[in-house]
Amino acid sequence: MLFVLVFAIVACQQTTKDGKVLDTPTTGHLKMMVDEGYKPIVASSIDVFDSIYRSATIDAIYCSEGEAINALLKDSIQVIVITRELSQEEIDKYFKPRGFTPKQTSIAYDAVGFIQNPLNTDTTFTVEQIRDILSGKITKWNQINPQSKLGDIRLVFDNPLSGTVRYARDSIAGGAPLSPNASALNTNEEVIKYVSENKNAIGVISANVISDTDDKGVQKFLAEIRLCRIATEAGKRGYGPYQAYLATGQYPFKRTVYIINAQARSGLGLGIASFLAGPTGQTIVLKDGLLPARAVTRLIEVQR
Repeated sequence: MLFVLVFAIVACQQTTKDGKVLDTPTTGHLKMMVDEGYKPIVASSIDVFDSIYRSATIDAIYCSEGEAINALLKDSIQVIVITRELSQEEIDKYFKPRGFTPKQTSIAYDAVGFIQNPLNTDTTFTVEQIRDILSGKITKWNQINPQSKLGDIRLVFDNPLSGTVRYARDSIAGGAPLSPNASALNTNEEVIKYVSENKNAIGVISANVISDTDDKGVQKFLAEIRLCRIATEAGKRGYGPYQAYLATGQYPFKRTVYIINAQARSGLGLGIASFLAGPTGQTIVLKDGLLPARAVTRLIEVQR
């Protein structure tokens, strides 16, 4: 009887032409590429997923958005987590000839955050000022505050191919070339370190890197830098890239995080995408300080 049961299970497994067993939504091995700014929520989610489905192993490769998209289009990776959907041109050119369209699932709302050195007292900016800093119309601190003696604004990004650079250029600066004072390092952590050591710097990061304020590593980061507040216009209150202000729409630089699954069958990519978009995954997103894309967030206003 036991032999018959085992045989039945094996017989139901999908295999390749050479007999290799394929992954399923809850079993097997999968490599996925993840925008480095979302390592906190993805790493936490994979840990929980693997603990529930003991026959599944997911290895995340943390990289820039550009690297992840290139790998997906070249079919060297089938699952990625980034902050944009595939364009219709990308779908038509790379996937329609293969007979399918990748499933694109929103899993969270994040923000592009701006950070400063704690010794810099100019902490609130308007949307227009941020746009002008990014495009190079504003290049010196005394254009923000005539009393400032800090000199040139040093604008620092995480990676030349990151989604943060793309969002800053296309969605905030309106497609204009970025400031000649802009440069890129490799990771969000390197941006935080640079800003902590340079009073004239503004760092541009994924808010997820500093959103989980219960995490000791995040607490260390927040002690080294100061979050900029963004106002819609001069004289209005500024808001930081916090979960509550993403929910209310008061923080302006909000973006959607997607998991894109280009497995043309029901494999482990479907499993992790469903998990991230499901109740447990959305709870992890909420706990890590981002705004869940598929769950109701309750906001409590405290009267003072």
